[in-house]
Amino acid sequence: MTGRTVPRGRTRQQAALDRVAEELFRTRGYTDTHIANLAREAGVSVSTFYAHFGSKEQAYREVMGAEPPAQDDGEAGKALSARARRTRASLVTAARTCFERESYHHVRVSDIAEQAGTAVGSFYTYFSSKQDVFTAVMREMIADLPQVPDPPADRPRVSPQARREHAAGRIRQAIAHYFDGHKQFATLTMRADEAMSVHPELMPLRLAAHQASAERITRSLRRWQEAGIVDPRLDPGHAGDALAAMVGHATRVWLTYGQEHDRSTAIDTLTRLWINGIGLTVDRTPDEHT
Repeated sequence: MTGRTVPRGRTRQQAALDRVAEELFRTRGYTDTHIANLAREAGVSVSTFYAHFGSKEQAYREVMGAEPPAQDDGEAGKALSARARRTRASLVTAARTCFERESYHHVRVSDIAEQAGTAVGSFYTYFSSKQDVFTAVMREMIADLPQVPDPPADRPRVSPQARREHAAGRIRQAIAHYFDGHKQFATLTMRADEAMSVHPELMPLRLAAHQASAERITRSLRRWQEAGIVDPRLDPGHAGDALAAMVGHATRVWLTYGQEHDRSTAIDTLTRLWINGIGLTVDRTPDEHT
């Protein structure tokens, strides 16, 4: 197997998916490579696969640099030229512009092609439908979504109270990072809800955005439980899901649905709820200036 250079910024999960997908496509062929098996061998969920690739067809295009073979006869499909890659990228950019401008249901394939300055026929060279290109837009959005930072390395000589204060500061920093970064994706998250009303198969993509944050929170909770600074009775996985859902939905209410709010108060409130919920006892809740 010839290894691909993994672009900077790829997560370990994404790098594992890239490697496994290339290996399975080369050894088993396109038809006999199944998404469930690919995800399992990469050690990720099927939702994570969809967040990274969107479809098996797109996985083949990205890791093999070619179109999927029409028939699995052992031959690779037609390689994508640099021009073709640029055309596809321009269609994704145009689609995002159209979806941000109008509701999912009102956007037409012809609108996307016109925005990209190409023919409708060219659109269908790269995407099978409006849903297909919307999946590509969603994948880009998920890759760019602000995530909860990974926990720092433990410092065993630091006192328990200093660890608690440091953890509390990290929590507030993570919430502020997510809150501020989410603003640019507010419209697209609404479009995703619209699209799922007619395409429920898009649900894994929406779930993957949640899972990316939940997994990071879970790692932090496990580490902090080992350090003895949070409630040991909490199940880290369920707590990670609950905390990610709390921050994610509250942020959507304020930034996507337009509920009136004060940024600093919103972040302080989420921070206090998080800290209290995991039993992280500190003398005071950190603010923006600590």
